[in-house]
Formats: sequence, C-alpha cells, structure tokens
Amino acid sequence: MDPAVISLLVLMVALLVYFIWRMVTGRSSRTSTKDWLLYLIIAPLMILAFLGIFSYAESKGIQKETTDKWMGIFITALIVFGLTVKAFWQYRRKRIFWAELSVLIFAHFVILQRLQWPAESFIVFISVPEFAVLFVLFRLMFPRSSEPPSEGLP
Repeated sequence: MDPAVISLLVLMVALLVYFIWRMVTGRSSRTSTKDWLLYLIIAPLMILAFLGIFSYAESKGIQKETTDKWMGIFITALIVFGLTVKAFWQYRRKRIFWAELSVLIFAHFVILQRLQWPAESFIVFISVPEFAVLFVLFRLMFPRSSEPPSEGLP
C-alpha cells in the first residue's frame, strides 16, 4: 500500500485510541458519552471502508494515482463541508441551506476531479481556500443574528 494511505489509516487508529483514552480518563467534560460512543463506532467503520475501497481498487487494477486522487477529493469534501455544516447548523431547517450546500458539493466534485494534483495537495492546498470561500458565501446568504431562524421545512 501507498505510504499516504498507511499514514491516513494510522492517523484514524490514533484518533480512535485518543477517543478511548479521553473517555476512560474522564477528560471528555464537554462531550457526552453518547457522542463518544458514536465516535467509537464511526472510526472503525471509516478505517474498514477505506481499507475496503483500496483493496477493491487494487483487485480491479485501478491505478493507484486515481485511487489516491479520489481519496483526496473525498477527504477534502468531508473536511470542508463538515466544517461548513457545523458552522451554519442553526440554518438546517431552511431549504436554501441544503440547496446551496448540494450545488456546492456537486461543484466541488466536478471541478476537483478535473485537476491533476497529488492527493496530499488536495487536502492541504484546496481545503483551506475552499472553506474560506464557502464560509463567505454562507455568511452572505445567512447574516448573523442572535435568534435562530424561524423558517422551517413544512
């Protein structure tokens, strides 16, 4: 396997160990037990999913560069859109929030799949500017207010 893939899997295992350690030592004062248990379920599933994807791609003869590129695009999307949703979660009941997010996710995959960059560069050099652009767009769309939005889905 590629060293980048191995380092990503080692990082996921390290995070899993860290979450367990935080739960055992009681240092998870701001995070509920339910959230920690959810993390403990998600982390191994992500590790297994990545291992499965890479094993499947290798068995089908898909080039390593292609697999690494899509891994970079996918991880970048998780980081950028995950942080964006977290920052603007109070607007989740507005349809325009989900419409805008869907269009931007589609644009993310369409544009980045055409770029010829190494997978590691996607995560570092694309995610930070992309998150800044998304944050500005969402801030323009949803100005700050002290109260959560009253509009909701029917």
